Amino acid sequence: MKINKKRMIKNFMELVKIDSLSGKEKDVSLYLKNILRKMGAKVSFDNAGKKTGGNTGNLIAKFKGTRAGKSFILSAHMDTVGPGENIRPILKSDRIISDGTTILGADCKSGIAIILEIIQILKENKLPHPPIEVVLTVSEEIGLLGAKFLDYSKLKAKYGIIFDSERALNQVTANAPAANIMDIEIHGIAAHAGASPGAGISAIRVAADAISNMKLGKIDFETTANIGMINGGNATNVITPLVKMTGEARSHKISKLERQTKHMLMTIEKAAKKTKAKFKFHARREFYNLNINSSDTVLKLIDKAMNEMGMKMRPISSGGGTDANIFYKHKIKTPILPTGMKEVHSLKEYLLLKEFFNSAIVALKVISKL
Repeated sequence: MKINKKRMIKNFMELVKIDSLSGKEKDVSLYLKNILRKMGAKVSFDNAGKKTGGNTGNLIAKFKGTRAGKSFILSAHMDTVGPGENIRPILKSDRIISDGTTILGADCKSGIAIILEIIQILKENKLPHPPIEVVLTVSEEIGLLGAKFLDYSKLKAKYGIIFDSERALNQVTANAPAANIMDIEIHGIAAHAGASPGAGISAIRVAADAISNMKLGKIDFETTANIGMINGGNATNVITPLVKMTGEARSHKISKLERQTKHMLMTIEKAAKKTKAKFKFHARREFYNLNINSSDTVLKLIDKAMNEMGMKMRPISSGGGTDANIFYKHKIKTPILPTGMKEVHSLKEYLLLKEFFNSAIVALKVISKL
């Protein structure tokens, strides 16, 4: 199954030149709307932008099937992290890099370029395919917000592929943890640190006591936890009355996630009780887990496609969350296929062309077998 490599490179390089930081994806979304409409799609936007504070919603492009079959999703996100303005892509022999002053934006515009090529090949070669729903989300990088506020009533598909991984091509993400975010406030009592230290309750000391007794880092083979942000105090001569902290826990099992969250709450509660400090603890579900079984239809088809290309698919578990976690909550199974992007979120980010091209071929083979 042949692809147009020059076109894939051109499309990718054009996409990364369009600034699309999280919440500011409008320009790239309008660019893609025009391309997808010319390909024959019915394109619409939902109102996720209004709900997330962004300047556009998620883009949904629907292509009619040329044969019977269930609808199939092809998805990637439109936003990038910073520094991601005025990106200047440079083509090397086996990769594309930035000029070193910005990220490249392969995360995840490589995925979008792959999707465009898949549709183009299907059209040009009149290859039979089921209905296809292209879903390009916003604000993925700042909490999967586009997927969280996606208008799922616009979709029929219950399975598909998300293009969003820097792993080796044969490593397909099928499992990912759920995550809780914890917002914590510890309220002590202010007092002069030199004149009357005994009259105060140091929120910093309470926080330190709690954290020192908190299980953090790798808890077990499928659970992690972290305190990532601490803020408190504004003078050395004041007993600090307020400390704010933000932490997280992740686990592939919800029961373990809840157990770790409860443990973190109890350490705060115990430390506060010692000094009669007060506290507030609020935990919220950031995203749900992803758990696609190896017997799933799409995984089996990806495995078969890779076997034909001399590769052995390896379903893997990720420690992070993607749009696939949110889709899974809505009963849509979308394993995550790598795109050739490497060292993402850094000035050293690059796109490995061989994997970029082969990712499109794998997906085309999957669609041909549906």
